[in-house]
Amino acid sequence: MVKDKNTEQRIYEAARKVFLKKGMAGARMQEIADEAGINKALLHYYFRNKEKLFDGIFNEVIERISTGIQSIFELETNVLEKLKEFVNIYVDVLFENRYLPLFVLNEMNQHPDRFSILLKENIVVHMKKFLVQIQEEIEKGTIRAENPVHLLLSVLGLIIFPFAVYPLFKKMLGEELMENTDILLIERKKEICLFIENALKP
Repeated sequence: MVKDKNTEQRIYEAARKVFLKKGMAGARMQEIADEAGINKALLHYYFRNKEKLFDGIFNEVIERISTGIQSIFELETNVLEKLKEFVNIYVDVLFENRYLPLFVLNEMNQHPDRFSILLKENIVVHMKKFLVQIQEEIEKGTIRAENPVHLLLSVLGLIIFPFAVYPLFKKMLGEELMENTDILLIERKKEICLFIENALKP
């Protein structure tokens, strides 16, 4: 049997929904098959297990982030503008794939070698170039002096943390306070960019 691209994409979309609701550990292949409107045997023909399925989704997301990061470095602009664009891209990706932060943390702890392969070397290369540009602007005095690695870690933390803990916040604060969770998460882009702008003032 030849694998059909439309069926494969339908499986990906179904898996995203199930992973979002149940997480990686709680997701079941039968649930994904039901969501995709196919039988479990066909799902296993396309993907032997949920780990392989998640790898496919994860690779797709990493490719999107990688492409976005590469496009940022092609911009003829300063570090602040590039960081803002980085925030916009990353928040959008996590908004569509909210299960990623917890999965990535778990994957890093349990399978660091496998995770490094999935991450792809080109993202690391882009990040290193970004760190060099940050250091250059610090030396020019255009942004406040700070360890470039700490700056990048701070930005990543501001982006990822709300998505990693939002289920807990939702439970703690209740549905009435978290009914506009989607709006709250999207607003993070503006809030993070404003925070970075103020933090980098020389």
